[in-house]
Amino acid sequence: MELTYYLSILWRRKWLILLSAILAGLLANYLISLKPPVYKSETILSTGVIDYTGINSGKDNPFLQKLQVDMSFNTFMEFVTSRRCVNLLSFHLLNHDLSPEDFGDGPFRDEVALMNYNEEELQDLTKLLSTKLDGLKPEFDRSEDQLYFNKIAKEYKYDYETLKENHIKIQRMGETDYVKISFESEKPELSAFAVSKYSKSFIDYFESLRRSENDVALEYLTESASTKKKELTKKQNLLKDYQSNKQLVDLESQREATVNQLKDLEQKKNEAQQAINANTKTIRELERLMETAAPKVVNSLPDKPDNAKTRLLNKKIVNLKAQLAELTNNIIDGIGNKRKNQSLLRSVKSQLETEMKALAKIQKDEILPEEERDDNTIANELFERHLSAKIELTSAEEEMAIIGIKEKELRIRSKSYVDDNAYVLNLEREIEKAKDDYSRVVIKLEEERLLTKGEDSPFTIIEHAQIPEKAESDKKALFTAFSGVVGGSMATFFIFLLAFLDNTMHSPNQFKVFTGLPLIGNIIKINQKKLDLQTLFSIDSGNNTFERFKELVRDLRFNMEKVEDGNIFLVTSPREDEGKSFLITVLAHSLLLKQKKVLVMDTNFKRNTLSTWAANPLPASAGIHQLLVDAKLTEHFAVTSIESPFNNTPIESISNSGRSQSPLEGLNEAEFKNFLQRLSERYDYVFLEGAALNVYSDTKELIDFSDNVVAVFSSDSTMRQADKDSIAFLQGLGDKFVGSVLNRINIKNMS
Repeated sequence: MELTYYLSILWRRKWLILLSAILAGLLANYLISLKPPVYKSETILSTGVIDYTGINSGKDNPFLQKLQVDMSFNTFMEFVTSRRCVNLLSFHLLNHDLSPEDFGDGPFRDEVALMNYNEEELQDLTKLLSTKLDGLKPEFDRSEDQLYFNKIAKEYKYDYETLKENHIKIQRMGETDYVKISFESEKPELSAFAVSKYSKSFIDYFESLRRSENDVALEYLTESASTKKKELTKKQNLLKDYQSNKQLVDLESQREATVNQLKDLEQKKNEAQQAINANTKTIRELERLMETAAPKVVNSLPDKPDNAKTRLLNKKIVNLKAQLAELTNNIIDGIGNKRKNQSLLRSVKSQLETEMKALAKIQKDEILPEEERDDNTIANELFERHLSAKIELTSAEEEMAIIGIKEKELRIRSKSYVDDNAYVLNLEREIEKAKDDYSRVVIKLEEERLLTKGEDSPFTIIEHAQIPEKAESDKKALFTAFSGVVGGSMATFFIFLLAFLDNTMHSPNQFKVFTGLPLIGNIIKINQKKLDLQTLFSIDSGNNTFERFKELVRDLRFNMEKVEDGNIFLVTSPREDEGKSFLITVLAHSLLLKQKKVLVMDTNFKRNTLSTWAANPLPASAGIHQLLVDAKLTEHFAVTSIESPFNNTPIESISNSGRSQSPLEGLNEAEFKNFLQRLSERYDYVFLEGAALNVYSDTKELIDFSDNVVAVFSSDSTMRQADKDSIAFLQGLGDKFVGSVLNRINIKNMS
């Protein structure tokens, strides 16, 4: 496809394109004039997205990124155009038109016919809408109410789809914080009323939702704070009860005191052990000495006299030992006054020593005779010292026993302090965590309360709706011009489309693209009824088309004369009525003008147009008849001349009888070939016309009897499968096929 070809098509169809543009513009102008006037009222809101730390901006972010702002505006747009917000406007408009007396004026749309609706049901709907508007509830509780409302709203064209698509327009004003809400309708009062109610209802509805959300948040935070408080109190009471039950006043101090007591006990234990060791050693040494000095006394020591006095002393000694143990235990535990306990301890030890000495004296008196009691001074001294050592050993052993018991108690207590400390520490950590959780919730609750009390609406009406004084411009001129452009463009598109889908061989270049065959000539389409060959080739006709036709015929003649391999030309075509007879006649006429000897033989038995133009034979053709007789062809052919409707120079010809057989049926091929050979010797050019290749086999039978083959194609023919098969056949002829002639070309496609 060539661009020049398309451009030439557009140029030839310029008036059609222009007419399409004019008609489209006139139609648009007419349709616009039928539309009622449109009145627009608008209001401008400040959303608070940018310069208000409110709903969408983020309370802790003073610098908003463009993406965040765009997202906030998108969220705002989705909300303000939601069905719930638009429904509130529908409620207002429908409530106004169903009860206009409440507003002091008439309905905006009084042409609505409501005869099919019950008046009482309409009044109930009006009351329901008023209730919904008072409570800012855009949803219906019952589905039947919703369906009935939808029907009435559609009657008035106040339904959600109509309002959103045809009336409400919301857009952000550049990169500012402002949003313009406009409403377009056929009445100025309706537009002003609608945009005013819409903006106010939207703001009120938003505020109600925000208050509801704040109430929910406060309720949740209050409940959460109460729960956290209960958890904290529970843990604190648990710690208090545990400390009370365990008598843990100051656990760390108590644990430290216990450790110190264990250290003191360890020291006392060492001292007692030293006393035991020392007294034990002293007793053994004294007993050894006493064995030498007073064996009788020593041997009598194990005896324990039993009498009333002895029992009384033993009882006192036991009581004193008990007091000694109790005082020692009090001193270790730090019970009572330490000095007083130590003084009492010394006193009890002194009494115990006295009582033990008294008991020893009784034992001694009973063992020794009276006369020996005061004599043995060394024995008495050893006895006294032995008795003192025994007393001190007993006291040390008693103290050691008490220390052992007390040490065991303190170690058990110390271990319990470790367990208690771990449990208390864990409880204290849980209490601290509970305090932190409770504090955070309380702080959040207070912040939410302050925010709820001090938070203003982010929306501010900057410019209130006004009743428009004049209708909006219908832009008739602009739409007319635009429609004209669209109409012309559509016409251009369809012309291009038709040209693109056109698979006819309308130009030489197109022919080469479709067929791949060489061309030896191009013949334009002319008015054949006005064609006069003798006049055309003798003078300048003054007609550009005919003059161009004449030159193209001469060009074809020139190309035919360049063919040197034989002078018998078989002229055929893929289809019938491609112009073979016309071209043969015109070509023969042009060759005769150059004094060439030309013979035309009509071998197209299926459509013998050349034979229908037959006239009396020319005198120069007398010898041809004898050749026909000699070849026994007179039954099928006759010598004639051609007198076409185009006033050609008389052309010698051989016409056929128009039989239904193929050319070689009933003919002797050798004689027919010899006949053609003799004709080629007498003439410069012998033209044979063959039947259409797509339909008949006649041409294929004549191939062997011709020297060259020429195919004629009509430029207004489309390419079909049968044509492709015929073209493949022609290509298979090799050098015998000298080329094609494209006939009936529109002169405009010859550029």
